[in-house]
Amino acid sequence: MLVSIEDTGPGIPPDEKKQRLFTRFGGGDSAMSGLGLGLYICRMLIEHYGGKIRAADRVEGGRPEEGTTVCFSLRKAPEE
Repeated sequence: MLVSIEDTGPGIPPDEKKQRLFTRFGGGDSAMSGLGLGLYICRMLIEHYGGKIRAADRVEGGRPEEGTTVCFSLRKAPEE
């Protein structure tokens, strides 16, 4: 299953910051950023269940100011 969440906020520049989002205490630098644990916990849970998570620009072509997309995948649960 692939889940994609998009917003039209200020975005997250550049790519290395997008990767840092999913590390412990690796949140953003703005006043609206949290402590840096929420997306880390999401990554740990998603990876525990065999999935992956990533962040990208909502609009392709290097335009982070037009929002962000966070996508994650999870494996289908086995049938009983």
